[in-house]
Amino acid sequence: MYKTLDHPYIIKLFHIINTKEYTYIVLEHAARGDLASYIGRVGCLQEEQAQHIFTQLVCAVHYCHDNGIAHRDIKLDNILLDDKGNIKLCGFGLATRVTPGQGTKGFCGTLEYCAPELFSGKEYDAKAVDIWSMGVVLYIMVTASFPFKANTYSEMKEEMLDPKYHLPNTLCKNIANIIVQLFTLKSEQRPKIVDIRQDQWLKTKQEFGKITPSLEALWNNLNPSIVVPMGRMGYHPKDISSSLREKKFNNIMATYLILNHKSPWDQYKYAAKFLPARVPMSPADALTSFPTQRRLSELALSILVEEHQVHDDNGSR
Repeated sequence: MYKTLDHPYIIKLFHIINTKEYTYIVLEHAARGDLASYIGRVGCLQEEQAQHIFTQLVCAVHYCHDNGIAHRDIKLDNILLDDKGNIKLCGFGLATRVTPGQGTKGFCGTLEYCAPELFSGKEYDAKAVDIWSMGVVLYIMVTASFPFKANTYSEMKEEMLDPKYHLPNTLCKNIANIIVQLFTLKSEQRPKIVDIRQDQWLKTKQEFGKITPSLEALWNNLNPSIVVPMGRMGYHPKDISSSLREKKFNNIMATYLILNHKSPWDQYKYAAKFLPARVPMSPADALTSFPTQRRLSELALSILVEEHQVHDDNGSR
């Protein structure tokens, strides 16, 4: 599923490593950890911060739903924070592809975030389940407590027959209104993600205008400031383009994506490790020549991943 996702508020996939026994995936590092741990440390969030995080969550879920993907496990633990406080939605292990009018079967998700229809044993709208879970996330962000208190499946099933929750008087009207909408009992009457996006509390936020270049745009417009150091590492521009175009998620693609994810200054510092003292190669040269030295790709990638994490750790201090 991660291979198809490309959005600034969804965790990025860099590399897939297959071995005889296991498959490893290299994902973007989110320096501040998950939202559950963050709220556990600081308590309920102020309205401005909750609005910032929830708006980005709406953006990420809108992208998923618009591309026919339902997450089915939206919760605080699957919302990570980067060093700037922006979210990275992750945990797509239960995600499923859906088509209009198609029902989904099977109970899944995390009990405290589950919508009432999941306990019916019937087909359900997986996108509507996401909307309910988003309501739980927002409620916890602004109250530091769960709206529904049952601890077991049977207890939660009974509670969901007539779910009741308390809205503190201290909540602003806009937040209370959107929580009520998200907790609409009948899934067919629950707002769609596009409706939530138009809510008065969210629609003025700038996050909705943010996009990230698609992989197609990346391989159609290779960045010379990345191709140059990769050329010194032993990568040929044609291999870089082909790895991106075919979405191989190999070491070549991983190196390019991680360098593209880093700031220009980080790219320069990292590239210097592999550049000999000689006349610098121009961007034009990088696209028409390639080095003869022994390939450094695996070493380069391992150092790059390590330094990427160190950079994020430092940025979070």
